[in-house]
Amino acid sequence: MARPPAAANLKRKRKRRRRPKAGKGAAADLPDFFSNLPDDVVLAIANRLPTRLAVTLSVLARRYRHLPSLYSHLDSVRFSGPASPVPLPASQPKLLRRLDIAPPKPIKPSALRHVINAAANHGLSELAVRLHRRVCLPKNVFAIRSLAVLSLNTCSVPPLSAVTCARLRTLKLHRVYIKQVVLTAILAAATGLQTLEMVHCTGLDAGCTVESLTVRSFLFMPNVEQREVTLRAPGLRTITLHTRSKTQKVHLEPSPDVSKVYLHVAKSQEKVLFRMRPFLDAATGLASLTLRGCAVKLLAGEYKDIVKLPITFEGLRILSVSLNFSRESEAVFLVKLLQSCPSLQQLTVSAAENKMTEASFSFADHKKMLAKASCLTNSLLKIKFLGFKSGEYEKDLLVFLLNRTNKLKKIGVQFPASEETAVKWALSVRPAPIERRSTMFNKGYLQLEYT
Repeated sequence: MARPPAAANLKRKRKRRRRPKAGKGAAADLPDFFSNLPDDVVLAIANRLPTRLAVTLSVLARRYRHLPSLYSHLDSVRFSGPASPVPLPASQPKLLRRLDIAPPKPIKPSALRHVINAAANHGLSELAVRLHRRVCLPKNVFAIRSLAVLSLNTCSVPPLSAVTCARLRTLKLHRVYIKQVVLTAILAAATGLQTLEMVHCTGLDAGCTVESLTVRSFLFMPNVEQREVTLRAPGLRTITLHTRSKTQKVHLEPSPDVSKVYLHVAKSQEKVLFRMRPFLDAATGLASLTLRGCAVKLLAGEYKDIVKLPITFEGLRILSVSLNFSRESEAVFLVKLLQSCPSLQQLTVSAAENKMTEASFSFADHKKMLAKASCLTNSLLKIKFLGFKSGEYEKDLLVFLLNRTNKLKKIGVQFPASEETAVKWALSVRPAPIERRSTMFNKGYLQLEYT
């Protein structure tokens, strides 16, 4: 049956939207209403923006890309593509605090060199480079005398003929290719360096040695092929150190002023030459200690020949350990740590996954030793037990902590669904007015709060 002409006219054809013409830069697909405005009008508009000091080159209009040349002082400039012009002519000296280079597409080394060279003469103090592939940086990056903060991500550091970055305070290397000779030269020249981060850097497979008298904060997460790690930083305050399965040697020189330690030792396929006892014995001002992976196992072997640790951590407030309760040496080391922390306030115990049989020792063997830990009765406020299993040692330990801690305000237990009955039984020895149930890492979590 044919449709009537009147009904056919009711159906109108939808207008097709034309695709914008291909162009360069982030503003290619957007209309440009500002390019034909005079400079004074553009500057007047920019002065009324809430973030007028943060000038971004990949903005809506092409005219805004010339805004940096109109200001006498810039807080930050973001370079996001080779199509953007260099914003800082050498003929007009300006003050530039920060330059971010984060192009969405691969960039030629020549364009990168052109931008950094243009900003180096304007008092640049912070430089951040994030690329999509490891393009080699210009050699003069470490020759900017005013540079204080340098953050590199996914790039390559070339062999350097001269390093003159004495004012450098913060150096962050993430996924950067760098040789040991270059790293040593940078650390020697940066006499004021305080923060050093090295995350998944390559070129240091044979070994990485960090030696600095001024570094206060150190973060190290090695590449898969990392073999050795050596740290000599006597002025260290904070350290976060990870190892990989192929790591064979870890050497930490003593740092008496260290206050926060996070150590994650991965399970190694080979014998690990690990010496942390001198480092830990010298940490008299330690305030936070976190041991993950096989760190407790290795430290337990270093302290197995003594009944009590030779040092008392008077200022230690936070202790977090991961251990295997089927190994008596690790359980004994936990007891030794608690005896040496008279002012401990927060305790986190993580039960490591293991396929071993039930422990051949009982909690009664360590009960007298643990009773000598003064922190249980005097200072401990929060306890967190992660990965709880219904082993006899773990249940007895949890019950002992609940009965012994006089100032306890909060306790939380994470457990698999099959261990809920055992957890409720253990926590029933000390009921709390506030009980909260939730999940943590896809497992049950029960928290009790005491007034």
